[in-house]
Amino acid sequence: MSPTHTRPESLPVRILRALSVVTVDPPQQEAAFVAGSDFASAEAVQTAYDPRRAASALLANPWYWRAVGIRAASLAALPLQVQRRTAEGFEPVDDHPFAELLRRPNSQQTARQFRTQLVTDLLPSGNGYILPIGIGAPGTAPAALLLLEPARVTITPGQDGAPLAYVYDTQGAVKSYPPDVVGHARFSAAGGGLQRLYGTGEVQPMDRDLAADVAMAAQMARKSSRGRPDAAYVPQDSKTTWGRPQVRDMQTQIDRILQEQTGGVAVMSGAGKFEAIDWTIGDLGGIDMRAWARSVVVAVTGVPPTLLGLQSANYATAEMERRSFISDTLTPLAALLDDALTDLARRLGFADVRIRHVLPEMQDGRTDRLQRVALHIAHGMSPADAYRFEGFDDAPEVADFGIDPATPGAPQDAPQVDDEARDDVRAQAAAVAEMLTDQQPDDEDDIFTEVGALLDLLGPLLDNQ
Repeated sequence: MSPTHTRPESLPVRILRALSVVTVDPPQQEAAFVAGSDFASAEAVQTAYDPRRAASALLANPWYWRAVGIRAASLAALPLQVQRRTAEGFEPVDDHPFAELLRRPNSQQTARQFRTQLVTDLLPSGNGYILPIGIGAPGTAPAALLLLEPARVTITPGQDGAPLAYVYDTQGAVKSYPPDVVGHARFSAAGGGLQRLYGTGEVQPMDRDLAADVAMAAQMARKSSRGRPDAAYVPQDSKTTWGRPQVRDMQTQIDRILQEQTGGVAVMSGAGKFEAIDWTIGDLGGIDMRAWARSVVVAVTGVPPTLLGLQSANYATAEMERRSFISDTLTPLAALLDDALTDLARRLGFADVRIRHVLPEMQDGRTDRLQRVALHIAHGMSPADAYRFEGFDDAPEVADFGIDPATPGAPQDAPQVDDEARDDVRAQAAAVAEMLTDQQPDDEDDIFTEVGALLDLLGPLLDNQ
């Protein structure tokens, strides 16, 4: 007999099994399938690090305030383009509905204010939230874009660990928004479990350093507001003992003098000496500790000291730090915001667009371009073309170096130049290139002199062309 697969608790099956007419196999249980993570919670979860504490660091440390402000202002000052995909690639579209929305996100903020606040929300806490309101049909821009305060946003996770809803506390009511309509710009997560829903901000790894700096600043302020540090007045002779009335009188005199900002003279009836019993700023290493906190801010934020207001560097160092700031700090931050805005635009129905910040081009210094001019000439380019190619529009004419420029189309009876002269030109060009490599930026006059000598050697070659 073939076994019959059916429900064993049914009455017909129990009768047939009692009569040994059929055999019944119990049904196999299906294995539960879990896609991704299964740590979902039934309610919204908080971040591991308090966003309010992260935001308070902006007012607690002046260096971090400057580091956030310079990046937010720099990003907000860059042009922001909406680019549409074409057959040749992406091209800017100025009259796109989403471009109009970015130029005026809402009635309370301009475009620069909106983007500055977005970066200011993102950097300390690691999360920035954009809420479109008045969403219409796909392909139409919403009525406005609003920024949600990070400290009032919590996320409800789904079964797979992805956000199921963004819950916002409106100070009196709680509203839940689906993830499809919330733009979430965030850094990478440093925690595990549910904390991977949130990004990790800059303040969290600096928490203890900033807290120590705040405590030291408060200690310095407290000490600077007092006339003198606390001290003890003790007998000069360790065997001398003062009586209670004498101690009380001297304490009154000393307290009066220490509390008066104008100072004074304390007259006491016993021979003694002052001994400081309070820690001074030097004992605590206050200046070094505050400098250390500043170096931590520089390391974590990627904002160089010259942009934070330290003017100890020379021009070359300042220029190098500016380039590093653009390439290593500003460019990755702009790319992160570009991705978040592009994702939001596509979820609103604009599937063929992307958002891009237009970053400034980092031009090479004058010395670098002069080096390339010498190399171009050594490889056969005419001096005028070499200077023009490297952007020296104000370079003197070839005739100013003692070389007669050839008239286009005019016949020329130029002497022949032997190979030895050509070798001399090549050797001089190589020597100029090597000299330029070792020169400092303030040696431009010597560089032009050497290049002029090279052009003098090039005269016969130019006449022979």
